[in-house]
Order: sequence, then structure tokens, then C-alpha cells
Amino acid sequence: MRKIILIFLFFSIALDSSAQTDSLKKVNPSFTKMLVGKENIYALNSSGQLHVWDLKSLTRTFTSDTAVKYTSIAKDNSNKIYLGTAKGKIFTIDKNDYSIHLHLELKKDFSVTDIFFNSSDEIFLIVPYAVYDPIKDKNWTDFKHQPNGMIVSKRFLFFFRKRTNQYFDMPQYTFIDSQDRIWMTKSFGEFGGSIQIFDTQNRTELSADIDSLNFGLLFPKSVFEDKDQNVYITSGLQHFMNSGDIFKIINNTATKIYDSEDFSDTLETNPFGGGVFVGPGTYNPFDNKIYFATTDGFYRATIPSEGRIENPELIVKPELLWDREPLAIGVSMSVKRLDFTEDNRLVFLTSNNGIGIYDGKELKMIK
Repeated sequence: MRKIILIFLFFSIALDSSAQTDSLKKVNPSFTKMLVGKENIYALNSSGQLHVWDLKSLTRTFTSDTAVKYTSIAKDNSNKIYLGTAKGKIFTIDKNDYSIHLHLELKKDFSVTDIFFNSSDEIFLIVPYAVYDPIKDKNWTDFKHQPNGMIVSKRFLFFFRKRTNQYFDMPQYTFIDSQDRIWMTKSFGEFGGSIQIFDTQNRTELSADIDSLNFGLLFPKSVFEDKDQNVYITSGLQHFMNSGDIFKIINNTATKIYDSEDFSDTLETNPFGGGVFVGPGTYNPFDNKIYFATTDGFYRATIPSEGRIENPELIVKPELLWDREPLAIGVSMSVKRLDFTEDNRLVFLTSNNGIGIYDGKELKMIK
């Protein structure tokens, strides 16, 4: 009976928090994309406006109008800033006066959801539903998906449908690594997740059949790499109970280096069992540690040479608003992205509270 009451109270609070969050969004559009530059922080909101803050003063220095809806932002190897739009255009921005200049226009007005530059400064886009090279007008869609809780079918002969595991799925989280591979991940809530990998040098889809990785129990929240080119995937979900893992991928084999259940305290912090809900992570070259967000705050940890993380350190615990997760019974992760400035400040994007900047002592939120 005690557990039933606790579950009822938990979901009452979650629904109330979701209602408050929705009300906030109507007044102030939430940020959906973030880019940390050398001198500025850039962000796009859900209305497609560009916002810019000075990294030193953390004051907002520019806000675009709504004449153009920006949907993606990236920088090339010379730190020039590029903006993609919902109507198939790519612009550059002058960092001195924030003037916008047309760089290229796609042959069709696809919405540009992500922009990438490889080490040769070749540009690749994510558009519905493909990885796309706008210079050579070529796209890639044949990504082989590993079994998870989702079933996908394609139409053939007009009236019939056939199950398939080869298709392109629009990703939620993306990352291009130092080997010029674009990692594209998506979480389907309680139904698992997917990974798609594209090689921008050889211009081909790569297999995401990673040994020791169960896609039915993978809920990707970020991909990042360390100085040795090892790739990490954070995974987390709240579905009746919390779960959180971090995987290290070497030679196409995944090793779990963090399991939040190893640090769970079901009597005090979570009456429903499990550990903490893990969100996005990143690597900090200043201290050679990984940082990751959870429902319990932000942690940093030494990368283990073998085995699992033993002593994650809680560094800051901000109060954030949370949304309801549409594909699970619980909340969705409110922290969407982590990064570091060149002077070693942690920067994180949230779904409802703006952008946080933590210098090791003080946390500031900007909106």
C-alpha cells in the first residue's frame, strides 16, 4: 500500500511539473540548439530566433527577428558560424556586427535540422529523411538498424507493407567525432533506442552493430569522445524507475563504465528502485574527466582504465523544470547538451530554464 501511495504522489507531482513547464513555454519560447564559440554562446529557440551572449559578461548581445526560422547552427574548422533554416537555406553570421549572409540554397526547401563539417571542411546536412551533401546533391538513407522495441515497415506495390531494418530515422542527438564519423542517436522511451553512423570521408553508411550493446535497453542522450578518440554514449530513462548508463566504445565493442544502480539508495533518494536518470555527457580536456547530467545534478568522474567508475563527484545541483516523457511513464531529461568553454566553464542547455554556465564555484543561468 505504501508503494502504491508513493507512485500516485510521484505521478501527481510529475504531471503538475509538466503543466507548469508548458505554461512557461507559451510565455518564453524554449531553446532547442546551442553552440559554444570562442567569444560567444549562440542558441536557437523554438520560434527559430537566434540569440547571442557574450562569454565574458554573459549579457545578451543579439536577438534576431522572426522573419527567418533558424533550425540548426554549427561552426566550421575556422570557427565561422553557419545557420540552417526551415526553408532550405544556409547562412553565415558576421561575429562583429551579427549581419547574416546567404551561403547556399538547397535545390529543395528542406528543413535543415543539423549541419556538420568534417576535417576537410566539407559540409553535410541532416534533412528529412537523409544525410545530405548540398554541394554534390547526394543523399544517404540506407542505415541498417539493430533490433529494438520498434517495428518499421515500408510500402511496396502500392498497397502492401513489409518490415525493414534499413532506413533513415531523424535523430535527436548528433555528434561528429575526430575520425569524421557522424553519430546520430534516438531514444524511443521504453522501446529502446537507435544509432546511425555515417562516414563523411568515404561517404557511406556504417554499421552500428556494436558488440555488447543491447538496443532494446539503450536510451541514448549523448555521444562524445576523449583525447584518445574513444567514443562514449550516455543512456538514461525514467520509466516507473530511473536508469542510467555510460558506455565506452573501443574497436566496435561497448563496455559499460557507469551504471547508476551501483550508486542507488532506494531508501532515501528513490523509493521506486533503480539509480539516477542519466542525461547528456561530455569530456573535459582540462582535467581529463567526463561530466554528465542526472536527475540528481551534474557529476564528474575519472575515466577508469578498466572496470567501472567508482567515485563520481557531484559538482552542482540546479533546480530545473521537467517535462513529461511521451514514450515512458516518467519525466523527460531536462538537460539537452553539455559543453565546455575555452576557459574551462561548464555550459549546459536545458529544455525550460535556459542555459547554465558553471565556473566551478558559481552557477549562472541565462535566458
